[in-house]
Amino acid sequence: MELSYKLVQEPRVEWNGKRPFAYARMSDEYAAILEDLALRKEAEIRALPVSKGWERGAESNPTTARFSSYSVFHLSPHTLPLFFAVRETYRHLLEAMGERPAPRFIQCWYNIHRVGHSIPRHAHTYPFIGVFSANAQGSVTRYGETREDSAGDVFVEHAPGQVFITTGPGHYHTTSSWHDEQRPRITYAFDIIDADQWKPTQVFLPFDA
Repeated sequence: MELSYKLVQEPRVEWNGKRPFAYARMSDEYAAILEDLALRKEAEIRALPVSKGWERGAESNPTTARFSSYSVFHLSPHTLPLFFAVRETYRHLLEAMGERPAPRFIQCWYNIHRVGHSIPRHAHTYPFIGVFSANAQGSVTRYGETREDSAGDVFVEHAPGQVFITTGPGHYHTTSSWHDEQRPRITYAFDIIDADQWKPTQVFLPFDA
C-alpha cells in the first residue's frame, strides 16, 4: 500500500444547532488494512498497562482501556495516511467554524468490540474528538448535550473508512452494542487537544501548528 493517502470523499460539515459534525471517507481497502492491523496488534496492546479508571472495563474494552499507554501512529507506517486524513478533515472543520489552526496535539487509540460490548456514555474535555471506522457498519454512535440519553441526541452511522470529527466539551456519546459474531467492531478514536492540555501520562503527538 502506498503511504500517500487519498480521501475518496472530501470533507464536509453538517450542523446540528451550534454543534458541527465533520465527515470524510477513506477507501474500503484502507479500512480493511487498519482492521487487520488492529487484530494483529491486539495481544501486544493487551499487555500494556490499563489506563486509570478503566480497570473494570478492561475485559470488554481491551484496547480502549489502555488508551493512555500507546498511540496507533507508533504501531505501523500504515497508520500515517489516517493521521493526514484526520488533519485534513480537522482543518476543513476549523474553516467551517471560522477558526484558525492553533498549536495542538493528538492522541489516538483503537477500540475492539465483540458481541454484546459497547462504550458507555461519557464526554471528553478536549476541543475536538473523532473516530475512524475500520469495521463498524451497522453500529451507531449517539451524541448529546446531557449525561443521560435525550430526544435531541444525534445518531452517527459508521461506514467503512469514514473519518468523523466533532467538538468535545460537553458532548456526551455512547456506542450501540455490537451483534456480529464473525467480525468484531473496530474503530480508531482520537482526541485533538490544546497545547496546554498536554500531560506526560498519555501519548500525545504533535498534530498542528
